[in-house]
Amino acid sequence: MRPRFISYASQIPHCRGRRVRDEVPVCELCHSPIEEGSMMKQARAGLARRICSMPVFGAMPFAFLSSGALAQAVEERDEEILVLGTREQGYRATTATQVGKSDTPIKETPYSVQVVTRELIADRGITTIGEALRYVPGFSPQVGFGATNDRFYIRGFITPYNLKNGMRRSAYAPDEQLQNIEQVEVRKGSASALYGRFEPGGVVNFVTKRPTASAFMEAGALYGSFDQVRLTLDTSTPLSQTLGIRLNVSYDDRRSFRDFGFARDIFVAPVMAWNPSDRTTVTLEGEYAHKRGYFDRGFANDPLFLQAPRSRQFGEPDARYTNEGGLGSLFVDHRFSDAISARVAVGYSSFTKDAFYYAYGFPPISRADPANPVVNRRPSLAWDRQQDFTSQVELYARFSTGPIQHKALVGVEYGYDHWDFRVRNTPFGMAFPIDFDAPVYSARPIPAPSVLTSAGKWNSDAVAVYAQDELQLGQFRLLAGVRYDWNTLTSEAIGGASGEDTKRGSASPRIGLTWTPSSAVSVYASYAQSFRAQVDVGRLRDGALPRPLIGESWEAGVKTSLLGGRLTPTIAAFQITRRNVAASDPLDFDYVIQIGRARSRGVEVELPAVLSPRWRLIANYTYLDAKVLEDSFATPGAKLVNAPEHAASLWTTYDLTGSLKGASIGFGAQHIGKRAGNTDNSIMLPAYTRVDANLAYTFDAGFGPLRAQLNVLNLFDDFYYDSGGAFIPLYPGAPRTVTASLTYRFGAAR
Repeated sequence: MRPRFISYASQIPHCRGRRVRDEVPVCELCHSPIEEGSMMKQARAGLARRICSMPVFGAMPFAFLSSGALAQAVEERDEEILVLGTREQGYRATTATQVGKSDTPIKETPYSVQVVTRELIADRGITTIGEALRYVPGFSPQVGFGATNDRFYIRGFITPYNLKNGMRRSAYAPDEQLQNIEQVEVRKGSASALYGRFEPGGVVNFVTKRPTASAFMEAGALYGSFDQVRLTLDTSTPLSQTLGIRLNVSYDDRRSFRDFGFARDIFVAPVMAWNPSDRTTVTLEGEYAHKRGYFDRGFANDPLFLQAPRSRQFGEPDARYTNEGGLGSLFVDHRFSDAISARVAVGYSSFTKDAFYYAYGFPPISRADPANPVVNRRPSLAWDRQQDFTSQVELYARFSTGPIQHKALVGVEYGYDHWDFRVRNTPFGMAFPIDFDAPVYSARPIPAPSVLTSAGKWNSDAVAVYAQDELQLGQFRLLAGVRYDWNTLTSEAIGGASGEDTKRGSASPRIGLTWTPSSAVSVYASYAQSFRAQVDVGRLRDGALPRPLIGESWEAGVKTSLLGGRLTPTIAAFQITRRNVAASDPLDFDYVIQIGRARSRGVEVELPAVLSPRWRLIANYTYLDAKVLEDSFATPGAKLVNAPEHAASLWTTYDLTGSLKGASIGFGAQHIGKRAGNTDNSIMLPAYTRVDANLAYTFDAGFGPLRAQLNVLNLFDDFYYDSGGAFIPLYPGAPRTVTASLTYRFGAAR
């Protein structure tokens, strides 16, 4: 009986047939240690299997066999085995299938891609996306508005939107939960030729977990600094040869190093994968997220705030926010033949946020008495809802024209975004000051916000067609693609008055060339353009939307594979230019201004390595020159916010042996250079170096492995600022944070 499949292509990027021999024949599966453990266990019993699969195009599902299918696939012990790629070793990744919509190895792509592997996430013992991305070159963390969601800077430019399984993710969704993430793919430079309305700095794609070949359950508990309690559950069950389900759940309750700060997260993510035939895979997934916490306004954009203790709040204890919503996605993949396949993807999300907070910064400091400054505040009540719908239909084909081999993709996409918001404040001119040095909270009654100062509805309809072809001739691979977007923006202002109805269209081409003179070296160069309507970054003071953002990026680099693939350094030089950049208004960061033109150029070096079977390492360095070129407000030459000139990081883990077998130690350091804290560069955030460390011990607890882990972030308790400047104020980084966790796994071993 031919085996069937119950999972998703992102887990197994491409197929390579080769004979595998160790002590016994064994089948290696990419990415997931769960499947590897299951396969190894059965292989040691003397069972060799021939695994058949469809070719991969983009993010097409195909791969994990159910236990029943495996049992029926038993052949002779010495039968040749078709290897479906290899499990990512350490912190290296050979492919990033989803974000590139191709199974081409990363080493042969004409752009930079970094993958945060599940092994790196587990070794570091982290629980947030911001922490997961700290060791990506060119990345700078950015606390979202009120600390309610994720924001990132890539190569000097903020990325308000991300991808999940190749689908556009709501900008207002709660923080992404690592509990359901298999790996994180970061594609540098413009990705608009495939994904349309994104920033030219890069795009982040979250690859979620999928049902596995063997049943298992993993339960975890964590306790740490600031009374953090975190409970997690990850369970997967193959219901038949063709149907599998998986469920991830997390609960996180914690206080904060910031006065009054707290957050409580609830997250549930079921997924089902079904194979009605060996040519078709249907994957259905859902997510529900609820987050409630203190609305942390951070520090205002004034140099005086750099003198404030990192714990100090200038709002009142009653500031709150609630962010709730969910998403559903459906993926249908069908293989017509070994050369042609199709993919249909549909996704919908809806998120609502309520927030009561204290705005300040108009101006942020009253200097009537410079020796005793006060912070003027105004209570605000905000509500917004965003609904997103995205659909994609894609056709993949492999063919040859003479000596030239092709991997072609054509697709069409429709997306709809709806944003409805209301903001109420106290009457303009009514300030409720608080002392900067010795704040006294709730010193006098503060009236509830009653004046509707901002409200509206924004709708964005986008239709796009796109095509891409990878042409390979000998040692050369040419990538060419283009996407055309038709975008219609409509708005409704306060009182129901109709606003602008704007229709815009734009082409986003890209081209790249890779030369691979040997299996160890690839040299590449690429160019791409981007276009994005800025409906989601804020408004100008006159209430108008900012003009569309136009970008272009150039990149060239060298990718190598040394020491038999154990050392894979990459070096890339790049230049990105954007026009019509939206930046926070330095006089009132509830609004934005547009700077005429900005440029980011620099060099990135990444060094992932497996120095031995027990020693894993990843290191990187970034030089970045990001500044304003032309502007009627900011000074030309001013630095872009949160874009350090120099940044470097290193993380390494070593597994001990002998009497300490099962134990591991980890160490990491991140250096961030001095950077601008606001648009006009009146605030420069100081450089810092943060050191992290951990200890872990894994042993057999009877029914499965038990892992105990101790993590310390900011080991030397350094004071630093995590982010600041763009649309939001400054946020200090956390002091020394210690967590202890236990993870118990029933079923298939890792």
